[in-house]
Amino acid sequence: MGAVLALVLIWHGLATVIYLSGSTRLANIAGPGTINAYMTPIFKQYWSVFAPDPIHEDTELEIRATVDGSSTEWFNVSKADVNRSILHHPVPSRLYLTNFQLTSHYQVSASLLPEDLQQVPGKSYVGQDWQQQLKQDLAANGSTADAEAVAQFIKDETAMTSMASSVARARWGDGVTRVQIRIATIPVKPYPVRKDPNYQVKTTYFDAGWRQIVKVPDIDLAAIASMYGKKAVTANAGQ
Repeated sequence: MGAVLALVLIWHGLATVIYLSGSTRLANIAGPGTINAYMTPIFKQYWSVFAPDPIHEDTELEIRATVDGSSTEWFNVSKADVNRSILHHPVPSRLYLTNFQLTSHYQVSASLLPEDLQQVPGKSYVGQDWQQQLKQDLAANGSTADAEAVAQFIKDETAMTSMASSVARARWGDGVTRVQIRIATIPVKPYPVRKDPNYQVKTTYFDAGWRQIVKVPDIDLAAIASMYGKKAVTANAGQ
């Protein structure tokens, strides 16, 4: 038993060193893709963890909806993801990264829009033709680079609105007609003042406008409700 454990530890150590080296030639010693297949699901690492300038801010995605003519309170999707997939879990799930990456992509693509189009994400687009309205406001001004930025934003906007619509419908029911997202950016306390109770961080918000909901065909709303519904979130909050 001890010999087997020793071999496992040696394998893991070698795999980690090879993975972090970034060498394709070394990684292929164990067979093409073997090292990545072993490391990526659980042990994937980033040099930023050890860098002198680590990540200095956090982001959280929040959504709200219009239900039967009234607006709901903001619902923090990111906190629900953390509570469900990470908090108190000895082996955290990486599923929360899906919404984290979607939020990050949306922020980046919005920031890369041409200066004269920067106000567009904050406008509301409602009605069955809301996507066409959005595309008209984002009409490219002749620059190839701008056209690419616009196309990327439309792609990320569609993905974000589809996700927010599905969560809203699963959480608040079929009376949902519109959704809105906002992204909170929360600075991390600088290390020298990490224990100073008087040091206040200032959260800033990126507010998108209202969007007509997108009904994704064949989506399992019951499964989404089990993750983001009121009962599921109440249970997770009590852990």
